[in-house]
Amino acid sequence: MYFGGDVYSSVDPFATALGSKDGKVSFIGSDEAALAADPDAINLDGDFLTPGFVHAGLVLGGGDPDGNRLVESGYTHAHILGSAEDVEDFQARAPKGLRIVAYPEIGSDDAGSADQVEGRASIAAGDFLGLDEMPETALYIQVESNQRLGEVLDRVRGQAALAQRNGYRLLLDFSVEEEFVTPLGYSGIAITLDPAQPQPLAQLLSAGAQVSWTDSQDSPWATVRSAVVGENGIGARAAFNAATRFAHRAAGNPDGGVLAPGADADFVRWQVERLVVQVADARVAAWSTDPRSGTPGLPELSSDVALPTRIPLGEDV
Repeated sequence: MYFGGDVYSSVDPFATALGSKDGKVSFIGSDEAALAADPDAINLDGDFLTPGFVHAGLVLGGGDPDGNRLVESGYTHAHILGSAEDVEDFQARAPKGLRIVAYPEIGSDDAGSADQVEGRASIAAGDFLGLDEMPETALYIQVESNQRLGEVLDRVRGQAALAQRNGYRLLLDFSVEEEFVTPLGYSGIAITLDPAQPQPLAQLLSAGAQVSWTDSQDSPWATVRSAVVGENGIGARAAFNAATRFAHRAAGNPDGGVLAPGADADFVRWQVERLVVQVADARVAAWSTDPRSGTPGLPELSSDVALPTRIPLGEDV
């Protein structure tokens, strides 16, 4: 049991305490109720508990962060893509606190192996376009350019139901051009991209695209900040959801990425400067600390404010 801080939970935006048991969240609520249930609860000293971040598109092979570095940065989940050997090695070395969803790579000549590892696989866009048939598996397609994206969307459009049923995904390692915003929204396929690159994020969300993040920065909060600031920036809550809940949905786990009784106890402790609620309307103040909004606050992400620092929980959850 933890008390004396702030808990990011939509079930109780004013929660200051959280309890867990057997790997599940067992309590969300006030300090008084937490201490009545467990007088030995751990004092958060004003720190902030959030769902763990998800690295939704980690391509293995040369220079990628290892599992320990991800956990130290605040990730509790990673969706990894790479050769079967690289995937196996990463899984073997990963720390206990990191949950992994693996997409071992296949080519156009071995689509029959796409049902390996719990029915998940990754494939380069060129190899995908060379397949005779779209496989009935959770396929993660690595797309390297806008031209290739158009070709992949044309191919998928003919069997959109198959792609959606099997949880197809797109990893977009480039700046998406606005002409693809509407097709991506209509596709029903989850997309993962790096918001540190210029992206039409607001337009994508407005079009109904299912967006999550891959991370090229040292802190997942820096990635969230990249999605918030700039001409096409989005709200902090939407950016945080893309780093947590939406990433879980992309991997077929619609209940992940939240702190609520019965949910997985995948949470991280942060030391923050202050919590605020971002106002979407640019005509009024950009940030608000007014608790009457009933919206759980998030760390202020202005460029002149220090990013949150991960603090060890003190015990396994």
